[in-house]
Amino acid sequence: MIPQTNNHYLFTKSLSVRNVFLNFAGLIRMTEKHYSKTLEQKLLPSLQTGDAEELVRLLSSFSRSEQRTAGYMLGERLLVECPVELYWKMTEALARYESKAYLITLMKTFLVRLKRGTASLSDEPFARLAAGFNEVERQKVALLILPELDTPKLVEQFFSVMLIPKGREQMVYLVRVDTLPCLFLLLRSLHYIEHDRVEVLKVARQLMKRGTGPSFNLASIIKVAFGLEELTGTFSLRLQPYQIARLEQSYEAFCQSVG
Repeated sequence: MIPQTNNHYLFTKSLSVRNVFLNFAGLIRMTEKHYSKTLEQKLLPSLQTGDAEELVRLLSSFSRSEQRTAGYMLGERLLVECPVELYWKMTEALARYESKAYLITLMKTFLVRLKRGTASLSDEPFARLAAGFNEVERQKVALLILPELDTPKLVEQFFSVMLIPKGREQMVYLVRVDTLPCLFLLLRSLHYIEHDRVEVLKVARQLMKRGTGPSFNLASIIKVAFGLEELTGTFSLRLQPYQIARLEQSYEAFCQSVG
């Protein structure tokens, strides 16, 4: 069951909900082609009252084309500016109704809200959603959000909420994201497979193939850390084995060497 909220409280801090949504919808008219005034007028009442069941009933009555437009309007605009309680209430309802159609759009909304500080990885509804993801959904959401997390702590928190355990399971994602927080945690995660030389070598070659400076530098570190003499390349970063431990322990030191 979705927790009930005080809808009056949600919408009366400064402007009426109608003014908030209509003002914001004005931006759609000016800047976006995926906009329908008719659909807006149909969507607003359920958003104003916070009636998720009515929103789902409404969407189910739309044509496929109307559903796509409505999904865009909700995910890209209308649920970006609304109170976080309403965002999660509608997101959970829409994910239950038709996850394939709405989940990724609404996770993009979540990402925008994360950047703005109007949502958090610790929001309980996010954990509830994550617990119900299938493998494809989990992968899509992870590869959407991980590149935007700017500290190792946030990446670790994300993995925890997404129920992705440490070791090989996290490495599947870390090796695909070319950010310093993910590369730092990838280096640490390699110790889970340090006895599998072939797998460590495979990771290093994946990093080299990507070709970015940070990834190539990490491959150089992995070569020294795990004694991969067979890993050949022109590495500009040259470290001694005794220096590796500091890079694994200090994110700041890691960034200075790799970034």
